[in-house]
Amino acid sequence: MMTAILTRDDLRLSAPSIFADRPWHDMSHRYRLVPTIEVVDILAERGFLPVRARQSNSRIPGKADFTRHLIRFRHSESLQPLAFVQETPELVLTNSHDGTSAYRFMAGIFRLVCENGLIVQSADFGSISVRHAGGSDFRSRIVEATCRVAEQPPRTLEPIEAWKQLELTTPQRRAFATGAWELKPNPSIKPSHLLIPRRMEDDRPDLWHTLNRVQENLIRGDLRAVNAGGRRIRTRPIRSVDADIRINRGLWSLAHAMTGRSN
Repeated sequence: MMTAILTRDDLRLSAPSIFADRPWHDMSHRYRLVPTIEVVDILAERGFLPVRARQSNSRIPGKADFTRHLIRFRHSESLQPLAFVQETPELVLTNSHDGTSAYRFMAGIFRLVCENGLIVQSADFGSISVRHAGGSDFRSRIVEATCRVAEQPPRTLEPIEAWKQLELTTPQRRAFATGAWELKPNPSIKPSHLLIPRRMEDDRPDLWHTLNRVQENLIRGDLRAVNAGGRRIRTRPIRSVDADIRINRGLWSLAHAMTGRSN
């Protein structure tokens, strides 16, 4: 089964701020706007098509059409039925039109089993940020950044095979879970809760599967817990674009640190 490519209607439904054609009214005259949908078209010309999109909420009336949004792209070659593998490189784009975010282009990884998507932290993979300010060359800088990062996603897969071969001891897995828990502290659960596998194939001691167990438990939530008042609860999923990026990049950094610690 092929992954569904998001149409313009799909994008508008998931993240309407992608289509903003003017900035939020509080922005200064120095603010430069290139509608995100134009960048989507630039990437499409280079074979990268949108497969997932979301945006942050806003309690300010009218601001939802300008808030921070995230779009994940895959190259058309990775969308063919015979191209399916467990891990697929992605291109991740975030932006806003309310002054809270520059254009940011990052590499990412989609894991078919859990469908969470890991955002790569390492600068080696070409994370580029372009502020909404400056002269008339803003549009050309957006195009340049898009093209540069579009060449990088396949490199994100390079560490994964090594991480699959790196078996962690029980204390090392606990240390990884503790570092991950600190990315989103929750007194209702212990770090060890993040190591609970949701499927048999993830119950492995290597670094890659440890990372994915922890990531899924953090991002998807739904862990049974008891709060400070003694009431049984379930942890909440991550819905904020900012938190999604921060936690995913933090987990990638933790894995790199664990690699060095295990050498």
